[in-house]
Order: sequence, then C-alpha cells, then structure tokens
Amino acid sequence: MSAQINFELLSSAAKKLIQGELSDTRVNALSNFKVSEMPSTKNEEWQYTDISNIYALCEKSFHEPSKEIKSLTNKENTIANEIDAYWIIIKNGTIDIMETKRLQKIGIHVSLLSKNLDDTEVLIDDSLCSLNAALMHDAIKITVSSGVESDKPIGILFENDINLNNYVSNFRCIIEVKDNATVSIIHAHTAKIQAPHFTNSVVQMDIGENSHIEYLRLQDFSVHQTLIEKSVANLGINANLNYTSVDIGAQLMRADIVVNFNEKHANANINGVYIAGNNQHIDNHILANHFIGSSKSSQNFYGVIGGNGRCVFNGKALICEAAINSNANQFNHNLLISENAEINTKPELEIYTDDVACSHGTTVGQLDENALFYMQSRGIDEVVAQQLLTKTFITRILNEVNIPSTKDFIENLITDKLRVLTQ
Repeated sequence: MSAQINFELLSSAAKKLIQGELSDTRVNALSNFKVSEMPSTKNEEWQYTDISNIYALCEKSFHEPSKEIKSLTNKENTIANEIDAYWIIIKNGTIDIMETKRLQKIGIHVSLLSKNLDDTEVLIDDSLCSLNAALMHDAIKITVSSGVESDKPIGILFENDINLNNYVSNFRCIIEVKDNATVSIIHAHTAKIQAPHFTNSVVQMDIGENSHIEYLRLQDFSVHQTLIEKSVANLGINANLNYTSVDIGAQLMRADIVVNFNEKHANANINGVYIAGNNQHIDNHILANHFIGSSKSSQNFYGVIGGNGRCVFNGKALICEAAINSNANQFNHNLLISENAEINTKPELEIYTDDVACSHGTTVGQLDENALFYMQSRGIDEVVAQQLLTKTFITRILNEVNIPSTKDFIENLITDKLRVLTQ
C-alpha cells in the first residue's frame, strides 16, 4: 500500500463523490490502489523524477472542500479560438452540447463515461491510474464510427472540472476509433493556474483495423503546476498512429506513452519536443510493445534545456518472441544552452527474436560556435542568432505534425518560450 497517500482519507474522499454508474469503478480502483506502490526515486523507471510534491497536495484536497478557481484560459485567449477544430470543452463537469451535436452528425459520438459505460474498460493498471479512477467525477468518452473521415480535428480542452479544487484534478479521456476511420485529435493542457496544482491525467485509445489517428498533445501549464499523464494506445491490424507531444510548461511533467502492437502491420510514430527552463522538470517515458510481428514503431524526440532545467527521456521497444519482421527505432536529440542544464537520456531495445530491424541513438550538444560567429559577422545580434539556431533545431518536429491548422500555434508557443529561455 502507498505510504505517501493516506488510504483512509482517499477512500473517504472517493465515497463523497456521486456514485451512480461509476461506483464499481471506484471500488475496484481503491482496491487496486491499496495493494499498489506509488512511484518513488527508488524505482528505476522513476529514479530521476521525484513526485513527492503531489502527496501534500492530495492531503490538502482530502481535507478542504472543492471550490472554483480561475485559470488564465478565457474566451479571448483560449486555444479553441486559435486552432480550427471541433472543440470539446469540458468545464465544471459539462460538455459543450453544440459541438457534440455537430460531431454526432458526422459519426463521432461524445459523452460522459457515466452515461455510456457499457463494457468500457477503465484502466487501473498502476497506482496513479487507480488514484485517477477513484477520484475522477467522470470521464469523457469519444467513439469514432467505422469509415468516418473527419473534415477537421477534434480538440479536447479541460478548462475546469467538477473535481478541480485548489490542489488536485483528475482527467480521463477514453477514445475508441472503429475500423477504416481517419481522425485527428488535439489534447490541450493549456489552462494555467497560478498556484501549486497537480493534474493526474489518463488517456486510453483503441484504434481499429485500417484506421489512422493523428494525435497531438500540447502542454503549456504554468510553472506552479504538476502534470502526470499516462497514455495507452492499442493498435489493430494495419492501424496507424502518429503521436506528437509538445511540452513547454509545468514545474514538473511526466508523460508515460505506451503503444501496444496487438495485430500485424500496425505502425506508430511517437514524436515529441520539450523545452525546459529554470526550475522545470520534464520527463518522457515511451514504451512500444511489439507483441506480434510485421509491426513498426519510431520514436523521435527533440529537447532544449536552459537555466537549471532538467529533462528525462527513456524510449524503449520490447520485441517479443512472436514479433518477427518488426521494425523499431528510438532517437533523442538534445541541446543544452546553459551550464546547469541537465538531460538524462536512455533509448533502449529489448529483443527476444531474430529477423528484426532495430536501431537507437542519442545526441547531447550545444549551439555551433562557428554558426554563431558566422551569423554575428553578418550583423545579427548574438541573442537573436542563438534564438534562430535554437528554433531551427527544435522546430524540425513540425514536419511530423500532420494537422496543418496547428503549426502556426505550435511555432508561436516555441518562439515565445525560446525568447524567454535565451534572454
């Protein structure tokens, strides 16, 4: 049992929630949490990421009643007004009905999990997922019907949640893409809170046969916030996933991305960019489970770290005995722009069969002094030259994003962040 979070207080908090259709889910989650261990730096997978700050926030949330807090996201500056998409905005536990009706007309159904539970599996395979399931008021469920080809992306934005108090929020999104469908999804963590706050997020994806999903996760939290998110994608026959994450905010961010190749001829590209400055810690852990053969995974992450920022990259591919003719690679490229910046990087392969094509590699370096000198000799200010070279390095990731309407937004996020980082 977790020694860091009081189980009795957790159980009491869960029981105060409206039970209804999710009561069994909460009971199962509590049972699993009771016999699980919360992550600590004693665990190899968490040795560089200390999440002890979340325990005090959880304790406070158990003792103090939920009350409304204001984020910096509003009608004038929200991402929903800058990127053209079918935005599903979840605020205070309700979904924008107008957008759900529009989506329903094209074969995409959006509901709260409590209204559409049926045989949906709620993932509780570790302590953090169990904590999420025990304390979430509800989850959002998106079902994309067979053969659907959406004309523009689906955007998911949690502005506020009925479980959002001054300390902790628990978000969960369950996405089911049926066979022969094509859809793009933007998941935005952009509601900034100017106080210590822990967001525990879980995303579950099932991608059907011959379906293609473009998935973009944007994270620009304030430096007071902590985000821990687990994303699990199960791929069917000939399914394709193009996943890109952009992390530039938060005091502490940990993303676990798990892709399960359960059928042949599935393909997943997992790409990411992270930019960390003073007092920021960004950790990406990716696991590609090749359970069966003729599948392909590619991991490609770029990082820029300045100030006393610290980042972690662990990209792993597991090639099981039955996964012959699989292809897997992991690459991580990092630019350190200050003496105190730090990166812990570990691409790895675990292979139990022959007839596979696998590779991995990592680079850690600084700005090219010759390139800087050349630009300055042409009259470009040193700081501007640093910003231009750094931007050129990091914006390569835009080539991997196949949602055109998001590229300007991402580039502006990166430009603003680098401007602060290089001053």
